[in-house]
Amino acid sequence: MTTTHPHPATVLRQAAATIASQGYCRHYLWDTTQAARGVRPDLCRVDVIGALTIALHGHVTHPATPQLLELETLLAARAGAPSLAAWSSRPGVRLEDAVRLLHDTAHALDALEPPQQPPAAAA
Repeated sequence: MTTTHPHPATVLRQAAATIASQGYCRHYLWDTTQAARGVRPDLCRVDVIGALTIALHGHVTHPATPQLLELETLLAARAGAPSLAAWSSRPGVRLEDAVRLLHDTAHALDALEPPQQPPAAAA
């Protein structure tokens, strides 16, 4: 059985949308204060990795899948940081910065290799 993965730019855009709609937390996959009040982790504020895992797996988790590791490495390099954790720990990093990093990286990937469009249905 072959597993297909969404185009990386699509994952990045979905992660950006998750952060934009749910909010951003800087130091953990999800906002544990919200979770302690009964909010499901996948509906809490999330960091970039949490948002990526929601986009990839439908829930917030940290499986070290090759696609997640590739995206982490790509984003850290684009941010000029040794890791996403180091980048998000920089003073002043906000929701807008996380969303911009995800969108700008998606746009750069599109320029290199646009997502494939599904084949048109036969008439």
